[in-house]
Amino acid sequence: MRAKAPLYTDRKPMNKKTAKALKIASVSVASVLAAALFFVGGFFTYRLTMDDGLRSLLWFKEQVQEHYYEEISDEDFWQAAIGGAEGLLDAYSCYYSADEYDVQQNSDRGVYDGLGLSFFTGTNKIYKVAVGSPVFDAKDAAGGRAEAGMYLTGIGTEGQMTDTFTSAALAERVASLPLGSECVLRLSRAAADDTQDCIFLSVTSATYTESFVLYATSEHTYAQLFGEYGFLGSWEEVGGGMPALEEGEAYIRLVQFSGNAAQGFALAAEQFQKDGCDTLLLDLRNNGGGNLGILLGIAYYLVPGEGTHPILYAGDGDRRVSYSVAGSGYEEYFGGSEICIAANSNTASASEALMGAMLHYGTVGYEDIYLVKAGGAADAPARTYGKGIMQTTYANRVTGEAVKLTTARIYWPDGTTCIQGKGITSADGAHRVDAETNADYGDPALGEILASVRTA
Repeated sequence: MRAKAPLYTDRKPMNKKTAKALKIASVSVASVLAAALFFVGGFFTYRLTMDDGLRSLLWFKEQVQEHYYEEISDEDFWQAAIGGAEGLLDAYSCYYSADEYDVQQNSDRGVYDGLGLSFFTGTNKIYKVAVGSPVFDAKDAAGGRAEAGMYLTGIGTEGQMTDTFTSAALAERVASLPLGSECVLRLSRAAADDTQDCIFLSVTSATYTESFVLYATSEHTYAQLFGEYGFLGSWEEVGGGMPALEEGEAYIRLVQFSGNAAQGFALAAEQFQKDGCDTLLLDLRNNGGGNLGILLGIAYYLVPGEGTHPILYAGDGDRRVSYSVAGSGYEEYFGGSEICIAANSNTASASEALMGAMLHYGTVGYEDIYLVKAGGAADAPARTYGKGIMQTTYANRVTGEAVKLTTARIYWPDGTTCIQGKGITSADGAHRVDAETNADYGDPALGEILASVRTA
């Protein structure tokens, strides 16, 4: 049998040091308990006062993660929730993860990884060769180069070639090329599955900075080329003249309103003046737009007159904002010259806004615009894309993520014209030029436009 513990024991009185320690310990415990109660109380207060929809979403997440037969991570759940919310927005608005936003920012600066080829959706047909990219510099023994309208039918080595007849095969093969890897490209002028009538180019996948402005005359071609990290761009001759041009004619291709485009256009304007040309074809085909600041920088050279020139208005009523340029470089660089514009159904947004400003200020008339129409109904008018809305990107500086949202409808300088869903069309008085696609090999549409300009 166990002995019972005594009801009393003999103990010495507690000294002051020990009493102080116990007092501190009791206060600490009380503080921790108070903090815990405050946290719990705050948590439940937060849950009770949050938006009903958010509270339901959190409840739904808890049920899914506790009871669903497969594991759903926090990241997967929130990405799916964001994806669902994106479905409420228009096609131009989207969410960027931190990694996606980083890629987008590089793209806006014109910095890319890879070879430098862009393709029509769902095909292996090239619609653009990026100026300054690895492919742009590549030539075969006979001087053959990659051009828009060609097909990339194979990627590999001199001894082994993987066919890339479809967009899926092409995407898989390109994705397997790490930066710095060397490869051989097989390019055909004839067909998506051609392996006979081809040129072969040796290239190395790399990080490059694209030049968004190309300038050409019958004698030479210029572009702004950049170093490895996009610094120290220099205006350089990158090829011989364009055979389709005649003496006195110049050609500027403006790929998009991004990166170095405003600086590149300024250099092209200086070259136009230096060459003493009197006719300019501004090619905006396949230009989907870009940055508003760059649009204003380029518009400075293309709208005549003194003072401040509104280029576009964004918003309606009291929320309307004017975006303008002060002064004009038009007379200095293009005064007295004939300017015409080439565009197509992929010409959108900032490109259409620039055309609207040039029409408003009299730089061009509709009769100076040539719209290339690829396929479609024979009686349908040729047109530009028809995008008259503006997007603004909002970044989360803490997480690195961002969201791009459509924030305003945009109007031409007259304050009333908005081309959203309509575009600029041949019904307005612009010329229609028919083509098989928006990037045919050899660019026969360009020759037709130039011939029409000469006889106008």
